[in-house]
Amino acid sequence: MDERDLAGMRAQATELGQVAVVLAAAGHDPASTRVADGDRLLLALHRELTGQDLELALACPACATVSAVRLGPDTVPAVRPRSAVLGVRGGLRQPTYADLAGLPADGTGDAVLLRRCVVGDPAREPSAADFVLIDDSLVGPLVFACAGCGADVEEPIDLQSLLLRALLRVLDGLDAEVHLLASAYGWDLATIEALPRERRRRFAALIADGAGR
Repeated sequence: MDERDLAGMRAQATELGQVAVVLAAAGHDPASTRVADGDRLLLALHRELTGQDLELALACPACATVSAVRLGPDTVPAVRPRSAVLGVRGGLRQPTYADLAGLPADGTGDAVLLRRCVVGDPAREPSAADFVLIDDSLVGPLVFACAGCGADVEEPIDLQSLLLRALLRVLDGLDAEVHLLASAYGWDLATIEALPRERRRRFAALIADGAGR
């Protein structure tokens, strides 16, 4: 995957639309991809494009020490098959991105999402407590050990939002490199975009280094 494949993110007004662009560019069908899988895929794509994991600087409320917390495909819990049984005839499955599409904004979205995840003919209506049993997305409390006092610190995060913002910054970086190369060498966009990623980055770094001297 290349940074140019992210360009369609900017045309999307919602996070769901941005996720769909990224997953499709990486060869996945967004509609059938489970949200829990999508979170891990975004982590992997961020590492592929940047060569590094997402890093958060989080402060301990007890001693104020700031710890660097690395989030990558191998630092988060692996996705697990999950389901909730709602009687002998049915239950709930994990949500996909298709289930998130078009949810009403009038406060009934959670109930609609639950109904979309129903399998079979359950004996009762699903509840918010049932959704907890099937939700394996990376949204919620992140627990880490403080580097200063060693205490366990709990920090709420929405990994999808964090990763989408990080990927948009990757796209901004591409635009900056293209601008540098076009300004310095007079190359057209097609010539610059045809360069291998690492070669383009090296040229841009050389130009930036020369400008700073």
